[in-house]
Amino acid sequence: MQIKRDYSQPFFREPKRHPIRNIIVAAIMGLLLGLGILSQWTLLENTADTLMGNGPTPTPLPSELATRATQLMFAGDLEGAAELMKKVVSERPDNPSYLYEYGALLNDIGHYEEAYDLGAQIIDLNARDVRGFALEASSLVLQGQTSAAIPIALSGLELNPRFTSLYTTLTRAYVETSRWGDALDMAERGLSIDPNDPSLSRAYAYALQSVAEYDLAITYLEQSIELRPTFLPTYFELAGLYLSRNEDQAAIDLYDRILAIEPRNARAMLRQCLAYRKVGEFARALGFCEDSVVNDGTDPEALFQLGLLYYRDRRFQESRDTFAQCVEYDIGTYDLSCLYRLGLSHYYTGDCDVGWDYLQESLVIAQARADGQAAVDNIRQGLNAIATDPNCPGYSGRLPTPSPIPEETEEAGI
Repeated sequence: MQIKRDYSQPFFREPKRHPIRNIIVAAIMGLLLGLGILSQWTLLENTADTLMGNGPTPTPLPSELATRATQLMFAGDLEGAAELMKKVVSERPDNPSYLYEYGALLNDIGHYEEAYDLGAQIIDLNARDVRGFALEASSLVLQGQTSAAIPIALSGLELNPRFTSLYTTLTRAYVETSRWGDALDMAERGLSIDPNDPSLSRAYAYALQSVAEYDLAITYLEQSIELRPTFLPTYFELAGLYLSRNEDQAAIDLYDRILAIEPRNARAMLRQCLAYRKVGEFARALGFCEDSVVNDGTDPEALFQLGLLYYRDRRFQESRDTFAQCVEYDIGTYDLSCLYRLGLSHYYTGDCDVGWDYLQESLVIAQARADGQAAVDNIRQGLNAIATDPNCPGYSGRLPTPSPIPEETEEAGI
């Protein structure tokens, strides 16, 4: 049978129309088109910002941070360098080179226990990495644990006899244990490997001073400064050596150099104060001591020295306030010296009662110390002055509290 085709109808029938579906499809197409336009616009905007220098700041790589830290270190900003290296090792805790650099910086700024831990971390990564031994040994010496440091450093030399940091550590350790010949030998061996190691030159000078070779020690300290001109501890050591040899102007010049590198260095201001006082320039000394306290108002030594200068000038109200601050912040070195002078300053400002109480309190402390006799004598003079002063009628004829006889205990005489 033949089927006849009606050619008046289309070959394919048109689908039935669904208005709701068409609306949904149109909406989806519009959304996709909008997202595409937005993404292209954002890309163009970011590209323009980048070209104009306004793009997002990329996170620096650990290697870049380490390079910046090295630059800061050579510029003398050890704290800033250590902060950067802390970030580096947090991102690369398995990199012994970064761990060692960070540990060396921590030793330089006095964080010895943290440096030791980094040395142990290096050894955990590689038990034969000499840098771990060097960090552990150097941090132990700086903490005063020389007996523990020496065998660690010697073990490091067995691994790498050309690692000069170990010679630096052993030089200092042997000086601290009175093995001066060994100290000199270690320093000389290290310098034969690297004569331009500033830390080793400094350690050699330390050993030379232990055998009274002061001229040669000065030479090596100067060499260390030349090799690392922004490392301030070496300046302080050389200036102290100059003062001990009465080369006072040379020391003053060095403190000026420190303050040129770090203008707000409170320690340098204090040392400059003491140097000027030594040569009798009390007005300059007073200015530097005041500046030192302004920059670090919690340093008991600076407060004590400033109080002495005020006391010397009979500026008793200022000496009273300064000695009171010293007593507040001291942890044992200047407590007695500041305390009894605080009592004397109260007396000279007309406060007999408070002056008497502070002197009595300091007398008890001085009598309990084996080296307190000079203070006892000064305190008794102050108490006697109050007892004989007609302006202190309540104490007329009153004698200081007699010295108690210390009991036979383990703490007697301490």
